[in-house]
Amino acid sequence: MAESEEYLPAEGTYEEDGKVYAAAMGELELDNDEKVARVRPFNPIAELKPGDFVFCAVTDVRNCMAICDVVAIEGREREISGETSATIHISKLSSDYVQDASREVRPSDLIRAKVIQAKPSVQLTTAGPHLGVVKALCKRCRAPMTRKDKSLYCANCERNESRKIADDYGDVEF
Repeated sequence: MAESEEYLPAEGTYEEDGKVYAAAMGELELDNDEKVARVRPFNPIAELKPGDFVFCAVTDVRNCMAICDVVAIEGREREISGETSATIHISKLSSDYVQDASREVRPSDLIRAKVIQAKPSVQLTTAGPHLGVVKALCKRCRAPMTRKDKSLYCANCERNESRKIADDYGDVEF
């Protein structure tokens, strides 16, 4: 608590009856230069921002883009607040030329992507060796697929499928 005559309320604080109170549990910061009191939460809300690495479930694939739901920010335990629907333009799926987005990702694939834009809409990229599909199911029988060279293999129906595969495909837990 601080006096409003000494400090103005800022992020994580509010003023009531001339006193500044914390709005959340966290670490108090008193900025003597700007004369404001802030509280930095111990476990801040998880909001998407450019540069974040995220895990997504692909919900739809069109010729020129993939649509997905962001399910987690890598390294964060908190649920994401705000917009979680995202798109990946065909030019951002791979470092290589991509003719059709459905050859790189498929609905129900779990992918790791990087946020390149958070507002006004969430835009992602999977270009890069650590980005791409981390878990996938066979298009025909829905069995889990394993990595076999540069493609995915279904042992159940002996089918090979191509995808933009992350370098740690199958080793990801979230």
